[in-house]
Amino acid sequence: MRRLRNILWLTGKELRAIRGDRVMLVLIAYIFTLAVWLVSDAGSTEVDHLATAVVDEDRSQLSARLIDAIQPPLFAPPVVLSAPQAQAAQRAGEAILVLTIPPDFERDLHAGREVTLQILVDATAVAQAGNGASFLRQTLSQELSEALSPGAESSDLVTVVMRNFFNPNLTSSWFSAVMQLMNNVTILMLILSGASMIREREHGTIEHVLVMPVRPHEIVVSKIVASGAVILTASLLSLVFVVQGAMGVPIAGALWLYACGAAIYVVAVASLGLLLASFTRTMGQFGLLVIPVIVLMILLSGGMTPLESMPDWLQGLLRTISPATHFVIFAQAVLYRGVGFSLVWPEMVMMAGMAAVAVVIVLARFRKVLAG
Repeated sequence: MRRLRNILWLTGKELRAIRGDRVMLVLIAYIFTLAVWLVSDAGSTEVDHLATAVVDEDRSQLSARLIDAIQPPLFAPPVVLSAPQAQAAQRAGEAILVLTIPPDFERDLHAGREVTLQILVDATAVAQAGNGASFLRQTLSQELSEALSPGAESSDLVTVVMRNFFNPNLTSSWFSAVMQLMNNVTILMLILSGASMIREREHGTIEHVLVMPVRPHEIVVSKIVASGAVILTASLLSLVFVVQGAMGVPIAGALWLYACGAAIYVVAVASLGLLLASFTRTMGQFGLLVIPVIVLMILLSGGMTPLESMPDWLQGLLRTISPATHFVIFAQAVLYRGVGFSLVWPEMVMMAGMAAVAVVIVLARFRKVLAG
């Protein structure tokens, strides 16, 4: 009971220190609200109301039908311009795509002669232009097939139907919002836990703690609990009110299950942050040390790039030493696919094992730091 009281007292001290750090509080609020929305939604590269112009030199029923097929939400209502006007609009950045329909297009098509539709792409908008040109080509091909061969033919014995599970409209913000939330948990957890130890050294309060009747493991546990509670609470509020509420991203799985897995993950990351802080004496040194760790954990977690596309040896290494890899697999399964505990418990066990190893290493390192 005495040890528990010590841990609770030290945890309260850490929470008061976080409450007194207004810059950190503002950063946490920003990271889990505006930053999640800006990165996942406002910064989207999806094709959405893409500015399109049409140079119609045929003026036929078929050309009019093709123009009518270019509709929102993928494309903005197309503007019919002359060739010089379209060139000027694209040069000014007012049209990403310009479709040119040549003269006698419909007559040559019905006569069986080869015809060409030209799509001019403003390649400075790389992602939108590439996807937009592909969608426009698909739209035109489908409309031409229906116009020239109405109805099903006798040879059409097989119909291929595609359905997208878990994200029917392939909305990128559904994916990027949750991934950004997990990245924010990783970044802030490392920084907040490590900064708590550096702050003790820079302010000279670590000496005051050492003369108290507390043990090193009680200090370490209190720092993990305090920083973990703050980040876990902020991430859950962001998931419910920002990702699900404001952005409309559906959460398929149980929130309590995600909270349990996230709690295990923040313990592992907080222990890593404390371990990195034990090798440094100032915030500048800690920042230089933690930045490459953050970059590697995020880039190689499987959230930004598929884990399956990495070399086999790297996949095995990440599954052995990185809790971020297991957290991404766990969170995607719970939040996207709505799976239960029976399917994600291996990932939770792996994260718990890594957290236990990290805590043991931190305790051993922390004793050496205090002895020094």
